[in-house]
Amino acid sequence: MQLFYRITRATPLGVLLVLLLPEMIQAQSNPTYQNITLRFFPNNNNNNNSSSNDDNNSCSYSDSENALAFTTQSIPLVDHCFDFSSLFGGNSSHGFVNQTKNLAPGLHGEPGIHWQLFNAQDFDPQANYSRVLYRQHVTNPPSDEYKPGHYADRMVTLYGGPDCTEENPADDKSLLPWYGLSCWSEDKGSCGDLGYKIASFSLQAKPDEKEQHGTCWVFAKEGAAARTRSSPQFMISTLATVSLVFWLAL
Repeated sequence: MQLFYRITRATPLGVLLVLLLPEMIQAQSNPTYQNITLRFFPNNNNNNNSSSNDDNNSCSYSDSENALAFTTQSIPLVDHCFDFSSLFGGNSSHGFVNQTKNLAPGLHGEPGIHWQLFNAQDFDPQANYSRVLYRQHVTNPPSDEYKPGHYADRMVTLYGGPDCTEENPADDKSLLPWYGLSCWSEDKGSCGDLGYKIASFSLQAKPDEKEQHGTCWVFAKEGAAARTRSSPQFMISTLATVSLVFWLAL
C-alpha cells in the first residue's frame, strides 16, 4: 500500500525527518542516485611515462579535499565533451548541459547533465594536471552488478587533446592515448597517472558491453597511440606487407 504524506509548515522537524527517512535511505542505496566524481591533481615531475595502474601515493582519496573536482549525479542521454581549462577556468562552479533535443519523441523531462565543481578557484592553467582520482561507488549495492569491477551507470574517457581527441598539443604529428573508466569503483576510488596534461574528458551513459569485450574499464589505455609496434597484430601486418611487396617485385 502506498502512503501519502501531507506536509505543512506546522509539521515538526522531527516528524518530517521520520516521514522522509525511507526516501532518504532509498536514495542512498539506489544506484541511480550515485554521483560520479573526478578529482584532478597536478604532477610537477617531468615524467612522460604513463601508467594505468592505481597509485595511492599519487592522488590519495584521503588527501583530495583541496583537489580540483568535477561531480554529477546525472546520467547523460548522449556523450558530452568537457574542455578542462574552460571548465575550471570559467566563472561558474555549477552548470547544466541541456540534452532535450536528444530526448526520444513523446517523452518529457529535463534530460542533461547537472554538474558541479569544487576548488575551481585554485585552478592553475600552467599546472600539469595529469593525475586523476575516479570515484563512482555504490555504498550499499543491492546486487553483485553494482559492486566494484562491474559496469557502472556512466563511462568517462580522458584525453590529452582538445575536443576529446587524441591530438598531441605539443606535436601535431603524434597522437596521445585516451583512458577509459566504466567500472563501479571502490569506496576510495581509483587513481591513475595519464602521463600527460589532461585537456578534455567525455561523459556518457553506460557503454555497450560488447564494445568492451565484457570487461569494464579502470584507466584502460585505448586509442591509436596505445597500439604499440611490437604487438603481434602489427608484426603480422608488417610481414604481410613485406611479402606482398616482394611478390610484386618478382
